[in-house]
Amino acid sequence: MDVHMQYRAYELVRKLTEQGFQIIAGDYKTDEVWMERKAGGKSDIIRVKPQTFDWSNQLRQDSQTAYQQMQRIRQAIASVNAELYLIYIAEEHPVDEWEELKKPFGEGNKKSPRMHIYYLDREDEESEINLLSQDLNISLSGEDKRNLDDTEKEAAANHMKNTLFQKIQEEQENRKKIFSFSTPLFTYILIALNIVIFILQITRGNIENTQHLIDMGANFNLLVMEGEWWRFFSSMFLHLNFLHLIMNMLALYYLGTAIERIFGRTRFLFIYFLGGLAGSIASFATSINVSVGASGAIFALFGALLLFGLIYKQIFFQTMGMNIILILGVNLLLGFTVPEIDMGAHLGGLAGGFLIAAAVYVPNKKNQKNQLLGLIGFIILSIGLFIYGWSFNSSSPEMKLIEAETLIEDENFSEIISVTTEALDETADSELIPYLLFHRSYAYIQELEFAKAIEDLEAAIQYDERIPEMYHNLAILYSQQGASTQEIEDIINEGLEQFPGNEELSNIKNKLQSY
Repeated sequence: MDVHMQYRAYELVRKLTEQGFQIIAGDYKTDEVWMERKAGGKSDIIRVKPQTFDWSNQLRQDSQTAYQQMQRIRQAIASVNAELYLIYIAEEHPVDEWEELKKPFGEGNKKSPRMHIYYLDREDEESEINLLSQDLNISLSGEDKRNLDDTEKEAAANHMKNTLFQKIQEEQENRKKIFSFSTPLFTYILIALNIVIFILQITRGNIENTQHLIDMGANFNLLVMEGEWWRFFSSMFLHLNFLHLIMNMLALYYLGTAIERIFGRTRFLFIYFLGGLAGSIASFATSINVSVGASGAIFALFGALLLFGLIYKQIFFQTMGMNIILILGVNLLLGFTVPEIDMGAHLGGLAGGFLIAAAVYVPNKKNQKNQLLGLIGFIILSIGLFIYGWSFNSSSPEMKLIEAETLIEDENFSEIISVTTEALDETADSELIPYLLFHRSYAYIQELEFAKAIEDLEAAIQYDERIPEMYHNLAILYSQQGASTQEIEDIINEGLEQFPGNEELSNIKNKLQSY
């Protein structure tokens, strides 16, 4: 390559670096250098290339190839708004007509990045430099006053070239180190543990049975409030079915191995379990349903990757960034649209993972202020969610209904009456009231307070939410209290209108008709 072209190219790269442009890629053989600068929400991407073209079609083909390369670079650096500046360092311009190529490509098309071409041959170098300076709003003017001869220029060009590509190589080495701080171990152990525990779930009963899940350690608010806080952790190892397990383990494999490589094994354990704890507490605070699954801990790994992206923004977007954001976005969208998904656990895990990752921070970097803020934020998040959850569950009529159902198994009927009465005083939910009345009526029956039981059942069947047992129990109570056959038959017929073909109600009706 002509020494003058090479020297001019690397001298221009040096000046652009002084103006705030960062080198993002390069080719040692062709002396091609890519640079980027973010300004005002826009990325200015520059390619400097020392090459002379004899014909305009050669220049056109090279610029089109560069434009395609720029599209890939733009995606890697997550730049929506970008412009490409192609700078050719040449001896002579093409022999045929080529000036039309200097018109900005993509002008007027908001979706396509614009491309500008600057052809710095010996004749037009000064004017092209001035135009480039004007377009980029920088200063590149100034003559080289060193008056170097060819030998000195060659030496200077080689020095700048070697320095530049040594820096690129060092950055590549540093990037490799960032992604290979440790080798994955605990990810595989956790996957194995989840599989073993899932097999135990299968061998010990119906894995989708709620009581079975509770017995195995599911996150059940009522028992958590009775002191079984270990359920916040044990629920991370339980799954509803094979698909639930597979989806979570695939996510754990890909995210877990990445986090272990980046953060190291010890930090990974902190992020996984403490982030998962935040997810479990968030589930406790936002849902009365029995909760199982590793999704809270897995979202904590997402949170850690977002923290990594804030610290190593360029590396993050050049490697995994857009994929992580896309996957996270899809998961969050599903969580907001599919009612069965425990969104509280997902968001709690995401926030908890981000904060605990900020507290432990990435290897070989320290930021005591951010680490302290991360730790304080995690503590506030966890305690705040727990206090809110305790208050929510203590006053929730839904939780009182669940408590009443649990008390039935313990045959603590006086407590059932107390709990359901308190809930009925606190709620106006027409879907909840009939079930509270039904449970209280059952307790009244066991306490031999039949008149009160009848009153509750008569009130319960006035609501849209009804079950056959309401009519069944009411018919039996009518019979025991000496009601007429017609009254009993009327309530049975009403029940059969609501639940045609119900076997128990039909049997009672047949018995009445046989008298």
